[in-house]
This record gives sequence, C-alpha cells and structure tokens, in this order.
Amino acid sequence: MPASGPPHRASNGAAARDLIALAAPAIAGQILQTGVIYADRVMLGHADPGALAAMQLAGPIEWTLASVSSAFAVGTLALVGRAVGAGDREGARRHTTLALIVALVVGAIVAVVARALVLPALPAAFPNASHAPNGALAFASAYLEIALFAAPFYCVGVAGMSAMSAAGDTVTPLAIGIAVNLVHVAVNWLLIGGHLGAPPLGVRGAAISTTASYALEALLTLAMLLRTDRAATLRPRLRPLFDARGRSALGALARLSGPAYLEKLVYHTGYLAFVWMIARLGDDAMAANQTLIAIESLSFMTVEGFATAGAARVAQALGARRAAEAQRLGWIATALAVVTLSSFGLLFVALRHVLPAIVTPRADLQATAANALFVVGLAQPFMAAGVVLGQAGRGAGATREVMWVSVACGFGVRLVAAWCTTAVLHYGVAGIWMGSTFDWASRTLILAVLWRSGRLLRARPVTASRRGFQRSTRPRRRRGGRPSAAVGARAPSAGQRALA
Repeated sequence: MPASGPPHRASNGAAARDLIALAAPAIAGQILQTGVIYADRVMLGHADPGALAAMQLAGPIEWTLASVSSAFAVGTLALVGRAVGAGDREGARRHTTLALIVALVVGAIVAVVARALVLPALPAAFPNASHAPNGALAFASAYLEIALFAAPFYCVGVAGMSAMSAAGDTVTPLAIGIAVNLVHVAVNWLLIGGHLGAPPLGVRGAAISTTASYALEALLTLAMLLRTDRAATLRPRLRPLFDARGRSALGALARLSGPAYLEKLVYHTGYLAFVWMIARLGDDAMAANQTLIAIESLSFMTVEGFATAGAARVAQALGARRAAEAQRLGWIATALAVVTLSSFGLLFVALRHVLPAIVTPRADLQATAANALFVVGLAQPFMAAGVVLGQAGRGAGATREVMWVSVACGFGVRLVAAWCTTAVLHYGVAGIWMGSTFDWASRTLILAVLWRSGRLLRARPVTASRRGFQRSTRPRRRRGGRPSAAVGARAPSAGQRALA
C-alpha cells in the first residue's frame, strides 16, 4: 500500500497487514527506545542504588512535563492525517509547520517555568524520600536541573515525528531514533561511569546525555521535514502562516489539542499523586518499582507503535470520508495490540525471576519486582486496548470524549484502587500495579463501548477544504426545531452524513 493513505475497502487481513507494515518501524523505534531506558537504568543501578531510586522521582516528573507540553501532537496527527487522506498536500504542510512553531514556543515556556517551580517543590512534594547527600531526592534534583533544558528539543521532535507518522511515514522516525539512541547510549557510558578519561558524573551524566540526545533528534527531524518531496514538510516561507488560512489552521489545532492538554494536565496531576503513594513506601520500594517500569516499558513502547499506526489510518480514512472503514481499522489495530501485549504478559510471568536481575543487582529488589510481575502481566491486554482505542479516538478528533474517560479512570479508579491496595491492604509495590491494572481495565471497557457505538467517530471533525481547515458544516437547528443550513454550506454528501 502507498504510504499516503489506508487501504480502501480491503479485507481484514489486508488491513491488518497494512497496519503492521505501518506500525513495524514505529514499534522498532519504540523498542530501541526501550533498550535505551534499560541501558539508563542498568548503568545508574550499578553506579549507585540511590540513583536508581531517584529516577522514580525524576522520571515521572520528566515524563509528566514532556507529555503535557507535547499534547499539541494529538491535534497535529489528526489534522495532518485528515489532510493526507483528503489529498490536501498544502494543508498537510501548513499544519506541519504550525506544529513545529507551537512546539518550540511551548517547550521553551515549559523549560523556564519547570525550573522555577518544580525544583524548589521537590522536598515538600516527597518528604518520605531520602534527603541524604547520596539519597533519592538529591539525585533527582541533580538530574532535573539539567534534563529540563531538553523540553524545547523534545517538543520539536515529537511534533515533527507526529506529522511524519500521520502522513504514513514511520520509517524516517525509526532512522532518526536509531541514530539518536546510539549517541545517547554512548554518551551515557562515557559520563555516568566515567570512561575514556571522562569524569564519572552519575545522574548528571545521564541528564547531559538526555538533553544532548533530544537536541540531536530535533535537528535531524527538522532536516528531514525541510525536504519537499514529502506529504508532511515545512513550508519554505513562514509569512503565509499568519494570513486567514494560517489563523484558521491554528484555531483548528487549538480546538483539537485543547482537550488533550486538559486531559494530560488533569491525568498527570493524578499520576503524580500516584507517584507520591509510591514514594511513601520508601527508597527501596521506589527502586523496585523503577525496575518494573523498565521491564514493562518493552511492552508499553510496542503498543505505542500500534496506537500511532491505528490513529494515523483512522484520521486518513475519515479525511477520505470513510467512517465505517475508520471504525474497522480501529478494531483491527486494537486486536493486533492485544495479541502482542498478551504475549508480553506471559513472557513477564515466565521470566519474572530473570528480568529484574538485568536492571538491579540487589536480590531484595529482584524479589519484590518478581512478585509484582504477575500483576504486570495481567494488565497487558487491558493496557493494549486502552492505549490503542484512546489514540484512535484522538485521531478521529474525539479528544474531548477521550479526555473525560482518561480523567475519570485516572482519578476515580487508579488513585482509589492504589490507595486501598497499599494503605489499607498493605500489598506494597504489587498493590501499586493493581491500582493501574484496575485503571486500564475500566478504561478499556468504556472506550470499547464508545468506539463500538460510533460515538468517538461522530465527534465534530475538523475537515480540510480549499478555504483552509475548519469545522465541518453541520446543519444548525432553529428554536422551532427545523434545521437551517450553515452559512455557505452545500448539501452534505453521503460521506458527510456517515461522519455525522
């Protein structure tokens, strides 16, 4: 199949093969990133146990800031995907360029604000973490002081890769990821332990490596987007972005990304409360939990590849006004992810005494992680379905509906369940993962019902036209109940009625 669009009315087998072909490079890139995470944790775990525990504090904060600041990528994927599906190459280029500008501005703001507010708040936020000079809190502060400078580079890389993936190109992000992660591991090896005459900097070395890697990723992404032979490229002139079409495109990006920002902000507020519950258990529990995160990241990164492929194809199908096919592609992507992650779950349980030893040399942490891996394995199929269906809904433009599901399950299920299993039942680290498993199971059930009903596909889409990206023109109802045609709107086609 051509990279520019999904298969039209293909069989389930052909659609599955197309999704696998699109997801495979994304999965390979994510697995490569998982290998880097393993390398980080292994190097830090062998350098100092306190450094590994510190990543339980610094890692979630870094991920929260990165996830919230890059929420605009949700709108970018939906808009570029719809433009490609509709054959609107100019619209795809306009939205790609807008995404890069927004990324740079948002990333710079996050870097400045986070350094001013987050670092001073660490001692108050995690009072149970070790305050010793070689404790988790000191190491976390040292890491974040440097790593927060990576925010602008990270946002630019995410924006560019989202645009490329939405256009059906997942090979270029993979190539960039290979180059960047090779550099990252090499700089880690040099600076964490101190090799080839370099000073042993520990967590500071890891932070320097992270920042340098994201900077390289941003530069390579920009270089690829400057090529004019692609569907998603940068416009050579920025001035037209501020005309009527540019303002319309920016408004469309804001409308789609606004709920995604709110979703991530609220969800990650709850997630940090979740991290606080882990921190209450002490440095050893944090180190064991960080070991589990390094292990599970292998499957989580894989499902992100299916989610990216599914969302891109859903957006393209809706751009071509094929709503029924978009729904079918969402189900196929979900099924592929569930089968794959169920296999990972079985692997985690079978190798529960082997995998933790790769990350940490401490036998007590290995035993704690091994006990919790039963729960981690059980969560895999639910996480697969929840992630893919949620991303498919965002690709369809239903960012508001997915936001409410995420917020309700993140707060109403995860936090309550984790508190009951840790503070009441005293299941320790295993109880933390029970809370997240209940979250994923609830999220999967709700999203599956919404996707089956077509509710996520009936969200008011942002469509491409010669006059720019704008809301689809639906008939408005007068007070008397009769529909009135939208200004300048033509009679809806069969495809528009299907989307409605």
